[in-house]
Amino acid sequence: MYKRRWLNVLLPLIGIGIVVFYTVCGGSCSYLKGDILGVNLTYVGIVSSVVLAVLALLRRDLLFLAALSAGVGTEFFLIGFQVKTGVYCPYCLMFAGILFLLFVLNFEVSRMKLMIVAALCGLLFFAVFFHGTTTPVYAQELLTPSFGTGKVKVRIYTDYFCGPCARLEPKLEPMLASLVKNNAITLVFVDTPVHDETPLYARYFLFALNEKKEFEHAIRVRNVLFEAAKNKIVDKDRLEEYLKKQNVKFKPFDTKPVLALLSAYLREDGIDRTPMCVIYNGVNKGTYKGAEEITKAIELLK
Repeated sequence: MYKRRWLNVLLPLIGIGIVVFYTVCGGSCSYLKGDILGVNLTYVGIVSSVVLAVLALLRRDLLFLAALSAGVGTEFFLIGFQVKTGVYCPYCLMFAGILFLLFVLNFEVSRMKLMIVAALCGLLFFAVFFHGTTTPVYAQELLTPSFGTGKVKVRIYTDYFCGPCARLEPKLEPMLASLVKNNAITLVFVDTPVHDETPLYARYFLFALNEKKEFEHAIRVRNVLFEAAKNKIVDKDRLEEYLKKQNVKFKPFDTKPVLALLSAYLREDGIDRTPMCVIYNGVNKGTYKGAEEITKAIELLK
């Protein structure tokens, strides 16, 4: 009993060491992330280990057993999450191993009902409130609607349901193609949600780029989307059907990070209408509104 009590203190402290080492180690497991109610799992692990060690020191055996069992339940859930995603964290598994060892050392048949109920509570709690993400260690860079590597930054702000935008982009195509090809500019297309239907179109433009990120392909996709908007297609299924008929392939993915970046551009450049264009040469930043102003500004870049 005496040795077990000290193991009940020592093993949680080792668990804290594993969590701290994982945090300081430099992200060898950074591709597997999670939180519970917004609190990072590393902190949850440290706090739960401290609670177990303190309860063991205070000899609050019943509370210790309940807390330990709840922890085991959460580990069952987290291991299941890793199995499901196919992404494993060795430090997380070592931490889970310590909890399972503690569970075995403290298992009591007379209190089995309490342990099962606490474990189920822990599992259900994480099933409801856990938020986890997995990204491969060598994840691809953020897919952005940008083309060219020139020092001059050009952002074109248009809306598929904006008449002047639909007329402007085809007019700009030859000039933009030449500037991008010669790496005179870094061009970013920013779909601006002036109309309620635009976010749907913006996602499918990104889906198409995820299939093939080439400037000529991007221009063709934008022309198709402008035509779809002209035909008043506002339904997801109809839009997909239209794209397929036009032989536009697309590959869905999580666009939230890209859209967040584009939203930051909208705020940074103070966009309040379409079409608009922002040109930054590293020193000066110019903002141009309307088809005529934008066309002249792009012509000057040539």
